[in-house]
Parts: sequence; structure tokens; C-alpha cells
Amino acid sequence: MTTKYGLFEEELEKIRKRDKNCVYCHKKMVNPGNGNQYSDWATIEHLNYLPPWNNIFTVAFCCGSCNSSRSNKSLLDWFKTPYCIQKNINEETVAGPVKKYIRLVENFVDRLTWTFAKTMPEIPHYYIVRDNLSEEDQKIFDEFKLFIKKN
Repeated sequence: MTTKYGLFEEELEKIRKRDKNCVYCHKKMVNPGNGNQYSDWATIEHLNYLPPWNNIFTVAFCCGSCNSSRSNKSLLDWFKTPYCIQKNINEETVAGPVKKYIRLVENFVDRLTWTFAKTMPEIPHYYIVRDNLSEEDQKIFDEFKLFIKKN
């Protein structure tokens, strides 16, 4: 059975077991309802702030407070908000799955210089050349390529 985001319930159960505490503020989370406040609920968090949201590698659980605060911001932009600054939520303090996502997606994609592909103006797109990257970035590039292929 799949959820409204197209994720299998079994996949979400594995993530629930992994993410007992909020992946951002590390607060112990509770199940929705039963008189519990929304701010403490375990909520599904989509690390990629834009669709598609049906990839288990970009899903985590966070508390309702963090989920509401983040809204539709990218992680790196959200970390600059007063909410994150006050709670000391940043690239160094978040849980492992978030750190991995940031390293593989947000930092890597955002900091590279992308070239517009002039040869295909009818299908506008940008590219990077692996050979022009540092040795470390080439490793991340290869990891990212496998991530895309797998997912």
C-alpha cells in the first residue's frame, strides 16, 4: 500500500525506526493525536522542497514545529532563518540523512558553475563537465550520478 506521496508504507516504517527524534532539532517526537501538540508530532519531511516527493532517499521525519517553520524553503535557505539560528539548526547539527542530502544535492548542485547548452535551444538545459571538477567534487559527482540512476 502506498501513501499519498507514492511511498510504500514499509519504506516509511524503516524511516520511522531510523528517525525517532527530529532530524533537525533532535526533539523526541510523538504520534499524532491523543492530545499531543502538533509541534511535537512526527511529520513526514521532504528534504527536496520541490516535487517529486516519492523518493525514500529524500524523506525523513521531523517534528511539526520544524516542518512548519521550513515550509517550502530549501534547507540551506531555511538554516539562515531566525527559527534555525535560535535553535542552532544548521548543516553541522542536523541528523545524518539530512547531512548526506545536503552534501549530495544542495551543496553540490548549488555551488557548481553550470553551463547553458547552446546546442539545443529548443530544449533549454544546463550541464557541468566532470573533468573540470576538483577530485573531491568528482567523487561527489559520481555518487550523485549513481543516486540519480538508482532513483
